[in-house]
Amino acid sequence: MVNQSKEKEKEKKPIPAESKGQTIADIAAQSAKTENEKKKPIIEVRNLNKYYMVGKNRIDVVKNINIKIYPQEFIVILGPSGSGKSTLLNHMIGLETPSSGSVIVNGDVISNKKPNQIAKFRFKHYGIVFQRAEWVRSISVLDNVALPLAINNIGKSERNKKAQQYLKDLGMETHANYLPTELSGGQQQKVTIARALMNNPPIIVADEPTGNLDTNSADRVMTLLKNFNEKDKKTILMVTHNIDYVRYASRTVYIRDGNVVQGSEQFLGG
Repeated sequence: MVNQSKEKEKEKKPIPAESKGQTIADIAAQSAKTENEKKKPIIEVRNLNKYYMVGKNRIDVVKNINIKIYPQEFIVILGPSGSGKSTLLNHMIGLETPSSGSVIVNGDVISNKKPNQIAKFRFKHYGIVFQRAEWVRSISVLDNVALPLAINNIGKSERNKKAQQYLKDLGMETHANYLPTELSGGQQQKVTIARALMNNPPIIVADEPTGNLDTNSADRVMTLLKNFNEKDKKTILMVTHNIDYVRYASRTVYIRDGNVVQGSEQFLGG
């Protein structure tokens, strides 16, 4: 009888108020937020502003943005053309200097660094994939992939071995001796990802990486990025205007008119 009474008490236990009316996705998001709050951010943007002067007119591109990105997140920064998303990304990797505010990566304020310092810092912390790959057209795919290590005086045997392994991981080992111009758009983007991984960065940055690709090639690139996030525990920071790619993200940051907005309804103008 005592056990039956205890069972009834369990059945009558009230549902916590914060759980009422929440979807599974809401609860999962809240759980992820709670876990993140226990960690230190790998990237933090504080009160970031960027403006340009055109004659006497001030053009505000990024407006007082605050963002925290945590290790092993897959962050999609989503916004239409001209929203300020690429400008925000450029500040997060030290390609632009803010008008005010700061960017902190692994506890280091990068927005105060000199150009030579930021270049070394970027090499250590970031692997970068741009929409349009830049190649040394006269050398092979293998040598292009190995280039980041060559610039840093790593021996040819060591850098080629590493480049060959990444090309193999991405299914591109048979194209190692091709010239970059002999590859399709999807193949070029795979090679760009291989090159971005050469320094084993904790953060992979992708700026519109699928912009010039057909749907199938784009999906393959997105799957690769997701695998690096889940299996290799890389933090992914990706900019796109394509809302379809939100499904790959652990969290989405919506940008419109230089502001971070909350929820897809606002992004879509709803």
